Amino acid sequence: MVRATDEVDTCLTRLRQLVLTGELLPGEKLNQAELAQRLGVSRVPVREALASLRVEGLVEARPNTGYTVVRPTVEDLAEIYQMRALLEDALLATVDLAAIDVGDLRELNVRLAELDPLTRFAEYRDVNEAFHFAIFDASPQRMIRRQVAQLWTLSEFYRSLYVRTDTAHRRVLDDHARIADAIEARDRAALIAVSGEHRAETQAWLGGLLSRRGPTS
Repeated sequence: MVRATDEVDTCLTRLRQLVLTGELLPGEKLNQAELAQRLGVSRVPVREALASLRVEGLVEARPNTGYTVVRPTVEDLAEIYQMRALLEDALLATVDLAAIDVGDLRELNVRLAELDPLTRFAEYRDVNEAFHFAIFDASPQRMIRRQVAQLWTLSEFYRSLYVRTDTAHRRVLDDHARIADAIEARDRAALIAVSGEHRAETQAWLGGLLSRRGPTS
């Protein structure tokens, strides 16, 4: 028998993926009955999952209309990446460089190189996050790590647009190699600088894209 909490967690995972892959479009109104039928569950876990997605910032609740998928904007992108820069730099300033397994990082980057972000985005996302959080988790700042994880969820839709471009995949791999090199050399300043460049490249590309598109429809 499936426990209620398991059903909610499964529903949350599936709905989050539908949003992040664009199957549920920005600005789309979400009908709970239709989502329940689509996922093969009752409306109760759908309602609870949508409430969790609201906390994550992927959907919003509007008076008299219910839940809708959040529309990505240049302004939101700038705020998310500003917060990421501040908090991630705080983590990198406190990570135990000697505790990070550089071999594991390089192995993750090899796995990432073998994945096509267009056709295997979910796996690509997971390996990419595993690379970065293997570094973040070496910091003792538990609450900041938790906030960074939430910001990564908020920025995932934006990053999914970026990594599906022709040049981004190679740039990500090259940046990861430089990050691993900095850790191996115990060069904290280089680690923070390369990580900042890695974020800034993504933000700059996405800012240009969203500015050209205007409000996402």
